[in-house]
Amino acid sequence: MADNTVGRPPLLLLCSAQFMLALDFAIVNVALGGMQRDLGFTDSGLQWVVGAYALFYGGFLLLGGRAGDAVGRKRLFVAGLSVFTLASLLGGLATEPFVLIAARALQGLAAAAVSPAVLALIAAGFPEGKERVKAMGVFGAVSSAGFSGGVAAGGLLTEYISWRAVMLVNLPVGIALVALAARRLTADHHSTRATRLDVPGAILVTSAMCALSYGLTVASDEGWGATTVIVSLTVGVALLLAFLVVQTRVPAPLVPLSIFRNRSLSSGNGIAFLSGGVMSVSTFFITLYLQQVLGYSDVRTGLAFFPQAFVVFLASVPVIRLTERLGAPRTLAVGGVVLTAGSVLLAQVTAGSSYLLVVLPGGVLLGLGVTVMMITTAVAATSGVSGPQMGLASGLYNSSRQLGVGLCLALGVAVAGIAHGAVRAIPIGGFQAAFWFTGALSAGIVAVSVLGLRGTAPRTQDESAPATSADAAGVPAEASAPAV
Repeated sequence: MADNTVGRPPLLLLCSAQFMLALDFAIVNVALGGMQRDLGFTDSGLQWVVGAYALFYGGFLLLGGRAGDAVGRKRLFVAGLSVFTLASLLGGLATEPFVLIAARALQGLAAAAVSPAVLALIAAGFPEGKERVKAMGVFGAVSSAGFSGGVAAGGLLTEYISWRAVMLVNLPVGIALVALAARRLTADHHSTRATRLDVPGAILVTSAMCALSYGLTVASDEGWGATTVIVSLTVGVALLLAFLVVQTRVPAPLVPLSIFRNRSLSSGNGIAFLSGGVMSVSTFFITLYLQQVLGYSDVRTGLAFFPQAFVVFLASVPVIRLTERLGAPRTLAVGGVVLTAGSVLLAQVTAGSSYLLVVLPGGVLLGLGVTVMMITTAVAATSGVSGPQMGLASGLYNSSRQLGVGLCLALGVAVAGIAHGAVRAIPIGGFQAAFWFTGALSAGIVAVSVLGLRGTAPRTQDESAPATSADAAGVPAEASAPAV
């Protein structure tokens, strides 16, 4: 149901912010070599350029989503964008490794505020049904285009300007978006219920997410059996269990567990986890395969991802229409099949494989499948959620995807046989195993789509429709209406 106190938000503005976040997540990967040469990073220290961002982004997403419900999504959006822009400037001017890592951590913290606010504003401003599907379609297409285009842009900027350009490119965009948001976004009136923020729950879940993200981040460098990894993951699981206990005993929980009775939301989050894994593992290993096996330079590697980004652009409108016609469950199943086909094709790579015959078509299929995931999963994960809990649903969705990125990448590295961060000597069998792993994740998406989302679909509802008693109480309804 739309949140009538917010009004229709400017979709282009919100999606531009999401594009910047998605671009920044991927753009640094190709620039890591330049950062290492210029700032003197060690091999083990270099991973924290990516890891610090992921750690703070994943660790604070749930808190960021709930904070938007509590203090107002416009306030959080503007504040988060401002911090993100300043952090980008700090990173672009860094002369020491620790400064760049600190800037990336600050970017992650800011992104954890902005990303749930974007999704919540879109979901609250567009009623369930065709209007929300179209709005979420634009959101998903922009997200996947930013991720795919980030690798390409990173190669070009690093090759022809400097690695610093991948950070400083956010400055003019961020400043413009902050100015536009301050003028164009309508101040939303937050719920008095939501302002009673569950502080113990917030501390527990944020600490749990940080511990899990930390363990997953260092696993690829130190190995799964390292004491640091075992302790971090154990502490993370223990804190998460403690958080669940607290949520059943406080009067105004940070995450009302009843929200998971919504099968569409629960299944959508499961698919977000799996698709985040497919996206991160495939991008990581395609990049390494192009550079290590085929001997591509940074700029040539970036250009090799352009067809994938172009497919994302072309496929966005057809995927939106397909979701409107078939509904989210069937569309996600189709997307999972496409991802599986792309992964199986990439699993056939050899030391002498052709980019045009194997990598290009496999990457294009993955790009098409990821487009389906980014557009349609957001619809499923926010279906049947009342306006006062839209920030929570958005935070859950982003957290699921972020955990999928971290956990599945760490698992993919382990499957490929990479020990202690030795990514410069991956055997060809390691690449094949990694792509078979993404195929297994993709098959899981098909299974969840068919079984978990069976019988669910977004409600078709006008903005003027009266709130149900469940909506008024802030209790998520089951998404069980006919398919869109």
